Amino acid sequence: MAYLLISLLSLSFFWPRIRAYLQAAAILGELNGKPVPRLLRSIAAMPLTTRTLTIPSSAGVVEARLYTPVGFLNAPGLVLVPGVHYLGIDEPRLMAFARSLASCGLRVLTPELPDSRDYRIQPSDVQAIGDSVQWLRSTTGRSVGLMALSFSGGLALMAAAEPPYSNDVSFVFSVGAHDDLYRVATFFVTGADPLPDGDVERTTPNNYGPWILEYEHLEDFTQPADIDTIRTAFRARLQQNYSLETPLVAKMTQEQKTEYDRIINITQRDPSLLFDSNKKHVAEMAAVSPHGHLAGLHVPVYLLHGREDNLIPFAEAEWLAQDLPSKTLKQMLVSPLIAHVGTTAAKPDIWDELQLLHLLANVMERAERG
Repeated sequence: MAYLLISLLSLSFFWPRIRAYLQAAAILGELNGKPVPRLLRSIAAMPLTTRTLTIPSSAGVVEARLYTPVGFLNAPGLVLVPGVHYLGIDEPRLMAFARSLASCGLRVLTPELPDSRDYRIQPSDVQAIGDSVQWLRSTTGRSVGLMALSFSGGLALMAAAEPPYSNDVSFVFSVGAHDDLYRVATFFVTGADPLPDGDVERTTPNNYGPWILEYEHLEDFTQPADIDTIRTAFRARLQQNYSLETPLVAKMTQEQKTEYDRIINITQRDPSLLFDSNKKHVAEMAAVSPHGHLAGLHVPVYLLHGREDNLIPFAEAEWLAQDLPSKTLKQMLVSPLIAHVGTTAAKPDIWDELQLLHLLANVMERAERG
């Protein structure tokens, strides 16, 4: 009888940790297209309700979606911020991830940064994230977790460091974030991103990065009279809507077509134009970079970055780790199983899988505490 009692007490003591690992395994499985195993459905496949809403913010009205596990009135809160993408909170992978997290008993809010659908990163995005955190805290009655993807990861760290939001965040989990946007923008030109130890990470940049910078500052790459025409076609390309892009390009003058080809075609791009544009906007980039803006951060931070990320190089995670205030970094993982913010097709190594599982389990356990 005493042995049974001790066993039950031990299970009760370790259960939150065990549950976090089981939930993390279920989430990672779902990200790879696998259904939640039957034995885990009671803790990782809870029924959900969803509703769309708007959050008043100093950055403008923030569109959002709330995923709530049924029957869990006291579910801990988690704000999940999407990256820069034209589908915003409607992006299918983001929605699937939000459902997976909420199905584990978390109340998940996905706010849409006002300019993100048009591929813009603005200082006001920090306020939009912070106001979303405050809204969810007012709903749950306690501090909430903050998880953000890609460029939004850096903005989320800035929000968590900025009063009054810093007291409303319980932890930050950043995936594929930048530390210094100008350094990343320079990588788009050179293919090189220096590491804090003096080494240099070199890889061929994803075209998406330079395109975003060119799209935002088209005035640096084409004639003023052609900006609107080129921007419309360029937006269609960024959205991978080639059936719309093709007729828009067909309507261009020959001079506009030449300009457009020079902008989107890496073999025709003049690297000096992008480099000069970056230098012109260095102050704007600094305003949306965590570097130099994290002194007020005091909550636990978890960093995840893809080893083969060719949009925001993994060197940025190393810089973030260096820039975080003392004792705030709880765990950092640079994983070959992650590309940018999604999984890779690389054959998984058992050690890499265990490291990723361990990180996500730690995040899930921290999220449950609120």
